[in-house]
Amino acid sequence: MMSHHGVSPEFQGIMDEITSIGLDWHSETLVENSKRNKPFIAKSIKDIASPQQKKAESAIIISAGPSLYKNNILARIKDSGYEGSIVAIDGSYVRCLKAGLIPDYVLTLDPHPTRIVRWFGDPDFESNLKGDDYFSRQDLDIAFRNNSNEENRRNIELVNRHGKDQKLVICSSAPMNVVERTEAVGFDAYWWAPLVDNPGSPGSLTRAMVNETKLPAMNTGGTVGTAAWVFALTALKIPRIAVVGMDLGYYKADTGYQLTQTYGPLKDKVGEDNLKDVFPEFTYPDTDEVFYTDPTYYWYRCNILDLLAASKSTLYNCTGGGTLFGDGVVCVGIDEFCAGF
Repeated sequence: MMSHHGVSPEFQGIMDEITSIGLDWHSETLVENSKRNKPFIAKSIKDIASPQQKKAESAIIISAGPSLYKNNILARIKDSGYEGSIVAIDGSYVRCLKAGLIPDYVLTLDPHPTRIVRWFGDPDFESNLKGDDYFSRQDLDIAFRNNSNEENRRNIELVNRHGKDQKLVICSSAPMNVVERTEAVGFDAYWWAPLVDNPGSPGSLTRAMVNETKLPAMNTGGTVGTAAWVFALTALKIPRIAVVGMDLGYYKADTGYQLTQTYGPLKDKVGEDNLKDVFPEFTYPDTDEVFYTDPTYYWYRCNILDLLAASKSTLYNCTGGGTLFGDGVVCVGIDEFCAGF
């Protein structure tokens, strides 16, 4: 089992390469989208009213890993009568609505021009789907794999019905179709800029976005689930925060390497015979179930553990599996957390 940062120099090199490629790839988009979204920006996360009573005491961040449906998490939260705050990420929002669980906040981060809008019901579904097999391969929501018009129509209706006045925590670099879709639905939008580099460094993208939008910057840890945790901790100032669906890895027993998002580039880089070296394994302490991760998920894992250490806070991991454990993380069942253990 590997500990935090306990990886080979080769793996570390690939991890550094992937993250810098991601930032280079998004760099123009981040600033351009932030400029273009300025006319839509009326409120920032600083304008969100503080949660009250039970909603101020605890929160559950609903990420969209496969454990969310494998462990029947949403029904268990719903059945518990949990009264704390619920923060859904974009990729878990429709699942929450289908489960009859209405989040207090929905957070969106990724600037991808065609994929993210799908989580809100995509009015341009067919043209955005062309030549992109992302949804047929992803494991965040199996219902999205069949790429059906009918499923998308149902999602549009569901979001139209529930989204009006729902608090949307939206990144300044969100793609225009997400901005237009959520605006048309009538979400109550609160904006923020992503902290993607050191604002003091020359040519900082973060500084460019903040200067352009005058928005507060928030650390994301590179992924929407971590951004939602940071939001609950720093903007809502909620002291007890649980995460669910934050697998940061794959179930070894039923997910082959070829089903991962990074299989193609990693196979090209290290060769089929060496794939085990770039998919390190972890055993989840509460269940002894084996998971594996990849350089991207491992980077997210390192980031959230570093942010936890810096914040001196405790994160309650109620995912029921995955790779997120270590200092500052308490693994506990979702039923226990909802009961206020």
